[in-house]
Amino acid sequence: MPATTESAAAPSPPTIPVTLVAGYLGAGKTTWLNRKLRAGVAPGTLVLVNDFGAINVDAELIDYRSDRLLSLDNGCLCCSLNGALGAQLSRIARWPEPPTALIIETSGVALPGRIADMVRVARQFHLAEIVTLVDLDALSRHRQDRRIADLVEVQIAAADRLSLNRDDRLAGDELASAGRWLASINPHAIREPRSDDTAVEPCLPDNPDVESRATRLPLHRAVPIDAPTWRRFTCRLNAISERNELETLLAKHASAVARAKGFLQVGNRHFTFHWSGGRASWTPAAPRTGAAAGQLVGIGFAGTHLDTLLDALAELSTPTPTERHRSEH
Repeated sequence: MPATTESAAAPSPPTIPVTLVAGYLGAGKTTWLNRKLRAGVAPGTLVLVNDFGAINVDAELIDYRSDRLLSLDNGCLCCSLNGALGAQLSRIARWPEPPTALIIETSGVALPGRIADMVRVARQFHLAEIVTLVDLDALSRHRQDRRIADLVEVQIAAADRLSLNRDDRLAGDELASAGRWLASINPHAIREPRSDDTAVEPCLPDNPDVESRATRLPLHRAVPIDAPTWRRFTCRLNAISERNELETLLAKHASAVARAKGFLQVGNRHFTFHWSGGRASWTPAAPRTGAAAGQLVGIGFAGTHLDTLLDALAELSTPTPTERHRSEH
């Protein structure tokens, strides 16, 4: 009897595990991501950064191979990526050598559940984990701000893992209260030690048969009830003479601006500037060229208070009479 052969269907290629990094503006997502990258990720891992501004400051601050780092600017507003992320995922899946894993750093105003839905419908990917960064120092203030309280809560509820930052700024009773509230919102999330601890729990296994906890459990609240009207802004700033010029201006309008950052010049020195939670951070940096040089990008709450701030920033960026005279000669 002649031998028979049985044709077997070719096995499907493994899907690409996706880790979403979420958290409200200024929670420490980029710092967390850099720490993870320095600790080591699987060879061939791709990092995709989705920022809110016209220049992607976060992407420039990530210490990773440039050919394994992609950026999406102006994203994640109004709970939508306007198809940009879906199109990028489709392109990545068609690469001759697709990545072995994908890490997406979301914008601070993103709803991770919405992005997770986009990942789940992409056949070549599977959702491995949602990590939400939480700024414990700002948590009480965020919970009391009706404009963002629901957003922060949804980001926390969606998490498989909560990475808690700035706990050293809280008293013992404050820390315990924050912990109880987090447990009431998401009792299932793994707690990750703060960034300066050495013992870090391992990530969930990159197994397509092990669904992300957020896919199996109902979110505490699916969509923010009182989502604010976000407004992005970009301002070209000439070299300013003193740091406190900008800090004072932002502090005066702190209720209108949620986050600001950029590459700025103060006198003859260059800095990467961050403003979040009423605090300013200036990190010495190399001079920038092109569109990123001397630009401040931000996001705030649409209204007259933000309009006033933008008018003041425009005045701050206007050359002085002496500077105008020099530029004309």
